[in-house]
Amino acid sequence: MKIAFLNFYSGFVARGGETFVQELATKLAIDNDVMVFQAGPKSSNEYKATVVGHFSGTGWLSELPPIHILRRLFLDRYKLRELIFTFLLIPDLWRLKPDVVIPLNSGWQALICSLYCRIYGARLVITGQSGPGWDDRWNLLMKPHLFVALTSHQLAWAKSATIWKQAFALIPNGVDLQRFSPSGSKAKLDINKPIILMVAASTPDKRVEQGIRAVAKLKSASMLLLGQGPLDERINNLGYKLLGPGRFRHLSVSHNKIAPYYRAASLLTLCSISSEAFGIVYLEAMASGLGCVATDDASRREIIGDAGLFVKDPDDESEYSQVLSAAIKINWREKSLKQASNFSWDKIASQYTKALHEQI
Repeated sequence: MKIAFLNFYSGFVARGGETFVQELATKLAIDNDVMVFQAGPKSSNEYKATVVGHFSGTGWLSELPPIHILRRLFLDRYKLRELIFTFLLIPDLWRLKPDVVIPLNSGWQALICSLYCRIYGARLVITGQSGPGWDDRWNLLMKPHLFVALTSHQLAWAKSATIWKQAFALIPNGVDLQRFSPSGSKAKLDINKPIILMVAASTPDKRVEQGIRAVAKLKSASMLLLGQGPLDERINNLGYKLLGPGRFRHLSVSHNKIAPYYRAASLLTLCSISSEAFGIVYLEAMASGLGCVATDDASRREIIGDAGLFVKDPDDESEYSQVLSAAIKINWREKSLKQASNFSWDKIASQYTKALHEQI
């Protein structure tokens, strides 16, 4: 089977969507002819798949709020770059003739891929990486041959949001249980212990500032923030102001070098907004033996199970801090490893293989 992944941002950033493409493409490439189309530079060790690159240069996402009219119409500069990127790929898609096309970017890319699949007989598969909201409503409007929901909550939402009779599958994201485990080297960090880890871009939807304020209310715990984003300067000013250099570090670490930082931490927190589709960082943390503190919503409870605690209102720094204080005292290792074992990429790839073959 020929499978084509399209993701403008692969090679530039390493968020959940980019990790999804890298891991799933690598697994599926064992028994299939897999192509990854990306705008970023390719690495010889990144995929066991053919990587095709077009375009160059990108900046940070989400400069405009989600409800901004230009974002709703896919006319902000990032969506226009995705449009040009995808348009330039049409000759390659025609030449390579994939059986399955999996676009990761909504908007123009989903539309172009939908038209391509209808004209040339390929199957369009869209995964719900955007999460319930405008982008995935648009994705459903493109009438994919298969829409893959990442959680039961998202599946129920997608079935109610679509106007078509179409196929659905429930397949979560996964984690590399060999790379992420309690065994192995730990990053050396000169900040106070215990260390509360947050792996996130500094964007409003990740609620990084709320996490810093919650940690600041604890007596001695430190925050280690891994990731980059448009609010970096503001986040750093707040972190060093409230926590000081002995309790705050903000680093940028490539995904293939991040595992030792999980092992150096005592707990992960990420209280993103509830429309976030998944959160692969929860799986990476649990596979490393860490408990998770997350937003109290249906999707996060399904992902984390009993391997963490939940915050009803992350904007309430007192509640957030109290949950962190309780979670840091618990040994999560056994529950976390058990929960993470449900999300092995081998299992996830097997589910995708079965679902894709049903569509061919």
